Amino acid sequence: MSTTTETPGSETEAQLVDLAAYRDPETLTRIAEAAREAARTSPAGLADLTTGTVHLGKADAPAGAPAEEEAGVLEILDERDGWTLRTLIPASLTDPGAWRQRRAEWTNAAQFHALRSPVYLWRAVQVSALGARVGGRDAWSYLGATEYGEIADKVRRTKAGPEHIADLRADRRKEAKARRREPITVYGLTGCTTYTAALLALGQTWGWVMAAPSLLPVFGVLYALGRRELIRRQPDGTFALMDTPDFTGAGVLTDEGLNAALRARNVGILKDGEEVTIRGFIAREPADRASVVRFDLPRSAGKTAKEVGAKREALAAALAVDAIQLSIRQDGHEGGVYMRVADSHPFGGDAVRSPLETAESWDIWDGAPTFVDETGSITAIELLFFGLLVGAMPRQGKTFTARAAAAAAVLDAHCRVIVADGKGGKDWSATALIAEAYVRGVTEPAVRRLARVLEDLVAEMEEGYDALFELPDEVCPEGKLTPEITRDYKIYPVLLIIDELQRYLEDENKENEDDKLTYGKRIEKALITLAKVGPAVGLIPLLASQKPTGDAVPSALRDAIPQRIAHLCATYQMSDSVLGTGSSASGWNAKDLAPAFKGMGIHADETGLRFMRSLLIKLPAFRAICERGRALRIEAGTLAGEAAGQAGRAARVGGVLADLIAVFEERKNPDRLATAEILDGLAELDPSTWAPAALAVGEEDQAAYVRTGGTALRKALDEALANSDRTLTVRSWTSGGRANGYYLADLRKAAGIA
Repeated sequence: MSTTTETPGSETEAQLVDLAAYRDPETLTRIAEAAREAARTSPAGLADLTTGTVHLGKADAPAGAPAEEEAGVLEILDERDGWTLRTLIPASLTDPGAWRQRRAEWTNAAQFHALRSPVYLWRAVQVSALGARVGGRDAWSYLGATEYGEIADKVRRTKAGPEHIADLRADRRKEAKARRREPITVYGLTGCTTYTAALLALGQTWGWVMAAPSLLPVFGVLYALGRRELIRRQPDGTFALMDTPDFTGAGVLTDEGLNAALRARNVGILKDGEEVTIRGFIAREPADRASVVRFDLPRSAGKTAKEVGAKREALAAALAVDAIQLSIRQDGHEGGVYMRVADSHPFGGDAVRSPLETAESWDIWDGAPTFVDETGSITAIELLFFGLLVGAMPRQGKTFTARAAAAAAVLDAHCRVIVADGKGGKDWSATALIAEAYVRGVTEPAVRRLARVLEDLVAEMEEGYDALFELPDEVCPEGKLTPEITRDYKIYPVLLIIDELQRYLEDENKENEDDKLTYGKRIEKALITLAKVGPAVGLIPLLASQKPTGDAVPSALRDAIPQRIAHLCATYQMSDSVLGTGSSASGWNAKDLAPAFKGMGIHADETGLRFMRSLLIKLPAFRAICERGRALRIEAGTLAGEAAGQAGRAARVGGVLADLIAVFEERKNPDRLATAEILDGLAELDPSTWAPAALAVGEEDQAAYVRTGGTALRKALDEALANSDRTLTVRSWTSGGRANGYYLADLRKAAGIA
């Protein structure tokens, strides 16, 4: 059988010939055997045996072939599908992790014995001393035939005649003399004398230090005699010169150590006689940082992985390691457990710097590098559709964690950023370079402004859902934002950063003297709505609070954010408020974190809980990141809001300024407009706020409408410009006998538009 490939010009290009079709079964069998034999002796060895590839000799090469083509290649397929030599070798002999585990055990055993070598030496000396004493006694007894003396004593106690005792003494002298003349005795004494003379000569010639190793044979003989005597004295006991290596506290997990720890009294997972079933074998990680094991609990124990995790601290005590070194989670079924025992504290040493410090740009859809886990790996968390809540005591790394996560959005030119810093310091000041709205502090104007921005974000969220609703199902199959929608329809994700959230929610100032909601309640209501409904349209809440308990941050808001990080907390209730109710009872309590390691915490998401330490981004590096983010947005044309000196939805100085400018644009941008015209335009944009009925005046009373609406407009402008460095210079003109209206140039200047 053959296949010929031809070029368009009918020129033969190549011909494939199936040689197996022209061979009889016996020949194919011989070729297969020859192939396997050649593979076993080939340089590639096991690899060639796996593939079944045989390099043919020169005799089979075509005549005149170049040197590099003299050897052909013939593929021989084994009739046993998937069979290789590796199938005959146990996985424990080929797995690198298993060999790393053995090396760790051998290393630990060597260190263990090396530390206890003085104890072993003292034991050996004691046993050898016993051997010398016993050996001397036995030698004297043999050469002196002392057993005859014992017999003579027995005869004397029977009051036998003196002639019997004399005969025994004569027999003793005769036997002793015969024993001393035996060849073995002569050879033994001659050897000892020669050995002693040689040892003395060596000591005199080379020094006694050099002669010391020559005593090892004598030491070995005496040790053997002493050990035999110990066994004779205690036939039911055991004697061992060296102790069994103890891996407790060394981070090297063994089968015996694991079962013993699970049987410990304060753990109580296993009963006496019960053992776990290890899946595969205990292995070591490539960097030799920890031992990893997967095992199944015995069915008779009736225990689950969650119960093992709840005993994490007790298990750590049984293994003589810090609780932070022990990671436990469910693996497969309820009784399957994954356990990792680190050799040392996984977060010791200096904090790891974020890779975003040097990144030119980032895509928020790729996650946000935020922390390193217990294995030392940098973890990029999913901010989109999940958000992040960070809670901890003061000065425990909340801001560093939030900053590490926010850096990913800063370096994404297609991610909008809005920032509210309740602390009012410099931690987030650099974000003013890219933020569409930046609120600093908790002064009354700042709180009013944040409430307005969040309420505008809620309106934008609704508009975003309307935009997604209009898209075809094949473009928006899940009804939520995608990278393609962001690229093609300019619907951008929004990262909402609020640091020291509790300070905004604690605000009790009323916006006026009626019974409307306080600004703190307005902020809370808007945040709950955004956190619950906003993720699908790309709203990312990134909230940090040093008081995340229910009296400061409502549970409705916390429960809407599935991803949390807890650093050191004051109480277990505070830890549970961040990580979720019952997390402390399951062995995950941020109250017990070591305060010496700043930035260490517990990360919780839909996959479970794990220890972590925040990536480090200091203020100068974060400012450089924000500068790169600004340059990226300018290049992409996405710099907007305050950072661009503009007034725009939710990311503006005040929404009313944008509405006023929009009214001017509808009327072809005249130099000025009267208040009555402005109110008519505002009523068209937002009738619920600016229509006569909304201002509690009649439509027929134009003077009252202008007077009431003008006052409300002035107040709204004052609120919009509060806590900013912009002002609105009011100029008037005479029209109909009274001053009335605003100039477009003044409004644009107040809005920061050139």
